[in-house]
Formats: sequence, structure tokens, C-alpha cells
Amino acid sequence: MLDTIFFDGWKSLLRVAIMCLLAYPFLIMLLRVFGKRSLTKVNMFDFIITVTYGATLSSIVTSEKVSFADGAVVFVMLTLLQYIVTKLAVKSRRFSDFIKATPTFLYYEGAFDEEHLLKEHLRKEDLRARLRQEGLSSFEAVEAIVLEGDGSISVIKKESVKSKSALEGISKR
Repeated sequence: MLDTIFFDGWKSLLRVAIMCLLAYPFLIMLLRVFGKRSLTKVNMFDFIITVTYGATLSSIVTSEKVSFADGAVVFVMLTLLQYIVTKLAVKSRRFSDFIKATPTFLYYEGAFDEEHLLKEHLRKEDLRARLRQEGLSSFEAVEAIVLEGDGSISVIKKESVKSKSALEGISKR
């Protein structure tokens, strides 16, 4: 047993090399075919797909029990499911709301939403840091701070507010 910890023969190394040469380019080709949507900032569904891609790639490369064909079917199915889900989300507002997190105000018109800050495990210090990243020194210059559905934080400056159309549909409670 100890003699195979570091080296188990050339056959297993050759298998890993061949699987990498097959599986990695296959995944890249698959993602290119299905477009940029597969590589955007991730929501929960995209995160699950991304982690599963990695686990599948790892299994194809390292497990002798998983053939390239098995892994390719998993890649195609995951990508197809992601494609179907994103198409349904575009066509159905109800489905989109079900699978995607709704953006929420963390700060709006001079007031913090303490309930959302607590629920999202954020502190006012986190928002201050985000303001500094935007080059702002105070909340007085801010119309709104929004926690987006992908987990990023957007800061809307007062000076840039002519219309509030981009703030429509954001959860206030």
C-alpha cells in the first residue's frame, strides 16, 4: 500500500494525461457553444453548475471508474439544464423570481435597512468600505446602496440620479 502512495505506475499517469487532454478542451468548447452566459457573475444556480463542472472534471481526470463518455454526458446535461433554466427565466418572470435572488436596498434615501443588513450578514462597516471603493467619503452623496441578486453591492450616487428607473423592482421589504 505505501509503495503506491507516490507512484502507481505509468498506466494511471497516462490515463490522467489523456483525460485532461480530452475533458478540459471539451468543457471549454461546450461553454463557448452555449455562450458568455455560462461565465457571468454567478447566481446560486450558476454557482451550483460551476462547482459541479469542477467536480465532474476532477472525477473524469482522477477516477478510473468514470469514462470520458460518462463525463461528457454530465457536462452536456448540466450545460443543457443551465441553458433551459436561463431561457425559462427570460420568458417567465415568476420562474425568474423563483430561481434568482431579488436585489434589495441596504440603504435608501438616507436610511439604512437594518433588517436586510442583519438578514444578509452585512454591517454598516461593509457599506462604508464599498463607498470608499467608489471614491466617496460619506453617505450624504449616496441615493441608494443595493445588494444585487449575484451578491455584489451597487452604489448609486445622488449626483447621477436624474431618474430612478433602474431602482424599480428592488425589494424594500
